Order: sequence, then C-alpha cells, then structure tokens
Amino acid sequence: MIKNIYRGYDIVEYDTQWKVELDNKSIATFDKVEGVSGEASCMCEIDRIKRQERVEVDANIQRVDAQVKLDNNIKKARNNGS
Repeated sequence: MIKNIYRGYDIVEYDTQWKVELDNKSIATFDKVEGVSGEASCMCEIDRIKRQERVEVDANIQRVDAQVKLDNNIKKARNNGS
C-alpha cells in the first residue's frame, strides 16, 4: 500500500486498485488499468468533489445575501411607514 495526500484527501494505491479516502473511509475506487494513471484519476475525482463543495458554498452565500437584503428592505419599509 502506497499513500499520498492531495488537497486533504488520501490517495491510496493497493495491489489492484486506487482509492480516494477521507478519514480512513473510501470515497472513490478505481481499478488499476495498464497505461492509465490511477493517481491522476484520483486527483481528478478529488478536484470534482472540491468543485461541487465550492458550488454548494457559493449557493449558501447567495442565499444569505438575499436574506440580508430582504431583512434590510423590511426594516426600511417599517421605518418609512412609522
């Protein structure tokens, strides 16, 4: 077993497989294929996971921004109406 770390994830090479692991739990598994870099496949999968996480973070930021704007508009409307 050979283990490398990439962007916080472990890339582990076994006899017949490559695995992406986080906290000793398997996230993705790739069978070894001659002429194909299993390590590169793992890195691509980790990059895909990171991109998806970023999309979710950006969506949450947009929701919070929209809620803050709405709250501010409600406060302005209440202050103008009183």
